[in-house]
Parts: sequence; C-alpha cells; structure tokens
Amino acid sequence: MFKVLLADDEPIITKGLSAILDWEDYGFEIVHTAESGEEALSYIKQNPIDILISDILMGEMSGLDLIQEVKSIRSDIKSIVLTGYQEFDYIKRGLLLGIENYLVKPVDEQELLKTLQSIGQKLKVSAAGSKTKDSTTMLDNALWGFLTGEINQHDCLERLALYNIKFNKQFYNVSVLNIEHYQHPDVVNHVRQYIENEYSALCLQNSSQEIVIIFGGASEEELIKHNQCLVTKLQNDQKRTGIFYLAMGKPVQMMDDLNESFTMARDYSTMQLYLEPNVLISDKQALDRQDELKQQQEFKEGIVKRLMNAEEESLALVDLFFKNLTEKDNLISPQVAKKYTFDLISYIHYSVRPDDLCLYTAVVERLVYSSDIGQMRDILTEYCYELILTVHNHVHLRSPIVQNVLTFIHTHFDQGLSLKTLGQQFHVNAIYLGQLFQKEVGVVFSEYLNRYRLEKAKELLKATHFRAGDIGKKVGYSDTTYFYKQFKKMVGTTPSEWRKI
Repeated sequence: MFKVLLADDEPIITKGLSAILDWEDYGFEIVHTAESGEEALSYIKQNPIDILISDILMGEMSGLDLIQEVKSIRSDIKSIVLTGYQEFDYIKRGLLLGIENYLVKPVDEQELLKTLQSIGQKLKVSAAGSKTKDSTTMLDNALWGFLTGEINQHDCLERLALYNIKFNKQFYNVSVLNIEHYQHPDVVNHVRQYIENEYSALCLQNSSQEIVIIFGGASEEELIKHNQCLVTKLQNDQKRTGIFYLAMGKPVQMMDDLNESFTMARDYSTMQLYLEPNVLISDKQALDRQDELKQQQEFKEGIVKRLMNAEEESLALVDLFFKNLTEKDNLISPQVAKKYTFDLISYIHYSVRPDDLCLYTAVVERLVYSSDIGQMRDILTEYCYELILTVHNHVHLRSPIVQNVLTFIHTHFDQGLSLKTLGQQFHVNAIYLGQLFQKEVGVVFSEYLNRYRLEKAKELLKATHFRAGDIGKKVGYSDTTYFYKQFKKMVGTTPSEWRKI
C-alpha cells in the first residue's frame, strides 16, 4: 500500500480528494492531511510517505516550496500539484522540480486515478531495484487525453507548450507498438528514446502495455518510410526488444484528426492474431481472415450451447479460448486480448439473453479496467460460472405477468415506459407490479430499464457510427445530458471511450 499525504489550506479540498476515490482499492492509503506546507513538511520529516499531493499556492510556504524542501530530504517521493487555474509560471518551475502531473481544480477523478496508477507503477519498479527515466507522466497524460477525446486541442497544446513541443509538420500519423519485453523498463525507455531522437516523434506509454507513437513528416510517403525504418531497426534489435508488432494509423493533416489515426492503428493492432510477428500492420495488408472468422464463430456457438444447457464443460472452453489467444507466440497485447474477450462476452450475453443485466454489466465494467490477460481469463470464467447458475436455477421461476413485462421491455425499450403504463398495458396494479418485478428479477423496474437501455446503447456504439447523443435518443433517453451522466455512472467510461475499447 503506497502512502499518500494531502496538503491544501482549504480542508474542503482534502476532504473531497479523500472521497473522490476508493484509495485502498487501488493500492493507496491517505496517511495524513495537512492545511499548510509547514505542517506537511513536519510530518514528512518524521514519517515515511510515497506520494505528496499539494496545492500549488498555500500561505507562507507554497506547494512548490514544499516540494523543493521535500526533494532535499527524500528525493524518491513523487509529487502532484493542484491548481485553481492555469498558473503556467508555477507549473514550469514544478517541471524543473520533477512533479509527476498538475491537476486543475475541481480535480477530474479519472485523471487523478491515471496519474496515481502511473506513479504506482514507477514506485514498484523502483522497489524492484530498477531506475526509471525522468518523469514523463504529465506529457503522457496530455497526449493520451487528447487521443482519447478527454481533453480538447487547446488544452493539449497548452500542456505541450510547457515542454516546448509544437505541432508544425504537414502530416502526422499515430502508430501503436507492442513489444514482447514491455515489462522491462530499461527496454521500453531505450525504444522510446530511440524513436523520439531518430524521428523527432512523440511517444507515450499507456496501461495497455503499448507504446503509442505520433510521427510527423512533410508527406504521407515520409511517414510510411518512418514506420518501415522503425520496423527494420526493431528487427535488428530483436534480442533486446523481443518480438513486436507495429500498427500504423492513416496519415492526417489536421491535429484534430489524430484521434481517427489512433483509432485505426488500434484496429489494425488486433490483426496481430493472424500475422507473423515483427511486421508493420497497415492498410496495405492483404489479409484473408475468412477461415479464422469461421473458426471463431464455431467456437462461440459451442460455448453458448453448453451454457444454455448449464454444462460446466463451458469453463474448460474458457481456458481453451485463452490458450488459443496466446499459443501462437509469446506476445499478445492485453488490449487485443481485451477486445476478443469483450466480443465473446457480448456474444454469450446476447445469445443466452438472461433477463438480469446486472451480471453482464458488472463483468463488462471489470473487463474495462483489467490490464492483465490472466485477470481477463478469471473474469470470463467467473461470468460463465455465474451464468450457469442463473440458467440452472432461475429461468423457469418467473410468473407469466413478469415474463410478459420483460418481453415488452425488450421490444419497446426506446419508448416512454413506466410501471403505470405497463400496469395499464397488462391490466395489473402498478404498485403490485413493481413489487412483483423486484422480487422475481432482483432489481427495481427503473434500474432494470435503465441498464437495458444502456446495454443497447453499448451495442449501437460498437455496431454503428451514430453520434453518442443520437444513440441515447434511439434507446429511449430524451435528455442527452442525462444519458451521458447515466452511461458514465453505470459503465465507468464515457460513450466515446467505450466505443474505442
């Protein structure tokens, strides 16, 4: 458990930070909160901590003064600064002090979590005796936030300006690199430094064990050459990096289109299941996937058949599924494994169609935040086991009225449904219907309808190119803002983030 100290002269801020995350669930413990720099420094002199999160402006001793003092005592402590607005002169000084990131108040939960997880990984590496390069967390967060749509172009450029980084090339493309020896920080740093120095490219590392590269050039041909030369370099350096795949997104001319290039690179990255390693994957690939797709479909049908019969043999098929994913070579990107695991779970759900959506929603949320293939296997196994119990114990226990209501919901979910309208439809008292529904389905009517609509929205986000707001209306949400709020609350990501998974 990593020890965290919070310092802010406004107690409401430290209380809010304490409540914004389930800290211990992510491996962090808030050991002290201080209302001044002097109080924080006094505590640190007498007690060990790993991470300091401090307001940038506090009384006589500012947050940066505090960090400077702390660095002279314990240089290994990682620091994050909080700011009420874009105080760039202070932030530049913070960069020189080696801060990991700066967070603008009110603090965004996801940016705080990503920063903490990145710091946690560095601390684990340090504990193992490895040395990491100078902090790149803030730069990585800015680039990643822009590529995934979490921050806009203006905010991204402001943060990049702190590193004197400008987008002044005529063409750009985003490429995704997976290397076998990703778990070795010295290898990743070597590859990253080579790419940044040789091609004047921007690199970032993400939680999916990918190195994301933004190449710039004077023409599309130059970008293709950069990618091809990098493949040649990695082929010659394979003893160090291990096997690899480089997926190249399409060249674009506008910075706003980098997101599209990144999405394409990630799509191409999934092709590594069908290709020999140590290659460049791009739109130039001629790939016949019909046999593979046919085998996948047969496998899905087999596992669904066993689940429908509540056969525990389906659990053995889960192990076979992951064996097939990993047996071809030693490298399989967790992002690719996650995609295929999600596809299988979705196929199982929409084939078996259990009425209780809680199980499916829960497993999807766990899968979204998983980053280890073994963890994904456990998630899928547990889901199939719970599904077997559901099929075995509950399918035939519902009254005809509740079964009819469920069928009606599944057909008319996009309409204005309520217990009152359903009571009129099926000639039953609305209060009684609500009580019976909760007893037999396990959740109240409104929650079930909300979750079912969100599952349909997820399906449309994956299968269509409709705008997220339009999809919300198609599944029954007249208020787009409410749809976004419910999606983030229930799924854990925004609709746009979900579409990219």
